[in-house]
Amino acid sequence: MIDLSTQLAPLQQWLDKLEKRERQLVIGGGIALLLMLFYGLLWEPIFSAQETQKTRYQSQQQLLVWMQENAAKINALQAGAGGSNASRFKNQSVSSLTERSALSMGVKKQISKLESTKKGVKVNFKQVDFDRLVFWLNDLQQKYNIQASSIKIEPQQAPGAVDARITLQRND
Repeated sequence: MIDLSTQLAPLQQWLDKLEKRERQLVIGGGIALLLMLFYGLLWEPIFSAQETQKTRYQSQQQLLVWMQENAAKINALQAGAGGSNASRFKNQSVSSLTERSALSMGVKKQISKLESTKKGVKVNFKQVDFDRLVFWLNDLQQKYNIQASSIKIEPQQAPGAVDARITLQRND
């Protein structure tokens, strides 16, 4: 174990050589330096971090309250939008709604054939991105209440690309 008195002996000898006033000044400066180091390295960072966390927590609480207050409104709007869209587009043909949705979802260029039938429409795609195709089918369901009654998908050489034959019809 290290003996502290032997380690501090040179410092004690140096202080003993100083005049009384110089010794008081060095000791006072050392104490002031220790206090500044304590404040700068420990006290201030800890309380600064605590204030930051407190502010972050309060803002998260406010966001949570806002989300809870508006959740019911959002659910009501979503429920109302789905029903009103389907009834609003009820008089339009499945083929026109299919083309409108394909254009808005970015898959219209890949349509190689669009054929109307009594119950709906048959759509053939060439080299369409599979993910976009799935999003397009979801868009048809959500906005227009149109669903696929049959789907045939063939993977292609390009990653993510498929050829597809889909029969669509309105869910009434």
